Amino acid sequence: MTKRILALLFAALLLVSSMLLVACGDKDTGGRGDRTEGGETTMDPAEASKLKEMEDFFATYTPEDTAETYTYDIKEGDYDYGGHEFKFLNANPIYFMYLFLDPDMTGDILDDTCYERNYEVETLFNITITEETQHNDGLAAYAKTLIYADEDVYDAMYIPANHVTPLVSENLFYDLLEVEELHIDRIWWDQPLISRNTIEDRLFFATSDLHLMAFEGIWLMYFNEDMMKSLGLEEPYELALNQGWTWEEFTKYCAAAASLNGDASFVFDVNGNSTYGMVDFGNAIYTAYGLGLEMATRDDSGRYQFTAESNPHFLSGWENLINFYGKDDGLSVICKAQDLDPDGYFTTFMEDRALFLHAELKGATMLREWEGNFGILPQPKYDAEQEDYNSQVLAGCLSFCIPTTNTNLERTGRIVDYLTYRSYTSLLPRYYDIHVSLKALGRQESKDVLKIIRGTRGLDASNPFGWTSDLYSSLQTLAVEGNLALASTIETYRNQCIANIENTYKTYPALNHN
Repeated sequence: MTKRILALLFAALLLVSSMLLVACGDKDTGGRGDRTEGGETTMDPAEASKLKEMEDFFATYTPEDTAETYTYDIKEGDYDYGGHEFKFLNANPIYFMYLFLDPDMTGDILDDTCYERNYEVETLFNITITEETQHNDGLAAYAKTLIYADEDVYDAMYIPANHVTPLVSENLFYDLLEVEELHIDRIWWDQPLISRNTIEDRLFFATSDLHLMAFEGIWLMYFNEDMMKSLGLEEPYELALNQGWTWEEFTKYCAAAASLNGDASFVFDVNGNSTYGMVDFGNAIYTAYGLGLEMATRDDSGRYQFTAESNPHFLSGWENLINFYGKDDGLSVICKAQDLDPDGYFTTFMEDRALFLHAELKGATMLREWEGNFGILPQPKYDAEQEDYNSQVLAGCLSFCIPTTNTNLERTGRIVDYLTYRSYTSLLPRYYDIHVSLKALGRQESKDVLKIIRGTRGLDASNPFGWTSDLYSSLQTLAVEGNLALASTIETYRNQCIANIENTYKTYPALNHN
């Protein structure tokens, strides 16, 4: 905790110093586009406008007011863990996402808020919070080695959801539902994911507001406000907020944006003029989740069954996706996955060649320097009868789990749950209002939509459990190729999918309880 106290004092010193510099006037003409006129330094108008916007924002900014209030009656001294080093296993940076659990105080809003949150929890419980990181692809293997060696190194681990499930059958993680101190049913835990991934009343991994990859990795729709205006289209916020953002409405907007503009065809050319309805890199499986096209659904007893072949909704939904992704009619275009490649999907959107961009929420940070204006929307629903939106997080989203080498579940549960709660009440509002950028979410409609997206984030259970991996890949290929061979493709993998589901149900009841 000494490190944090010194850092907080140092940050306060920096703040005072920066205020004095502003008051005295910075005469350095080499920074941030400032220029000298008549011996006086003046700020570039664009920079001055941004600074004024931030000053106005902070003048009234009260993050606690933007979060729902939950009373968590813990006082300093109630639980004293004797200076215990509470250690997380986490991943190195992935896809430009914010993954830090114990950052240094840097002046970045998220870094400093995480730092302050940790300081509060350290003081409350008399602990020190640390994290160690490994490459994302090797986390599961590293965790397995440690647990088999019976080494109690980490109190909690963050491992990709689709890498955790193979280890669950080896009794390497605790059932989170048996840790009473985890308020796993509260709003600061991701209820859609938890409900989908609880099998036989057992839950071994979960996501929450503590780790921001579960936020940064949500798939959603960005729309180009400037293109909307030039096309004479009404911004679809009202549709989204009133549960009316459906596939039919979405494709109407896409059709309005599709134009050859003198090109011979809609085949993508980085130097061409064609405009499109939506751009992504062919991720039909994420759009499918938005439409509710899950391959395994629960029966009346709550048990998962493979239902892709028997669900008319599933078949018609995938026909829509195949026609949408696979035809050169301008409704969609597939570009390179490299985020800012010259012919990548982000660049295509920023050059006003696509009305919608289908990407993760972390993309809002990448659009902050773009001169255009954008809004955000959930992935569309299948139709108005669909109960709610579905916002899929990355299949490899880092998920919280507790290794069976942990010798104090009560301590771990209490600390992690309180950290998560404080992330919900302090970190999350700052994420809404600052990190995603004032330009992106300065409008109340976008903030309201983001709350909907957060509240509906989850994963199709087939995904992390690997029940339908081969079928998923094949359906993705059908969509990109415009191939309507749905029935035969599903039949090819039907027995394999059923066997995979049955194997999970055979394994789970045999797992040891705490």
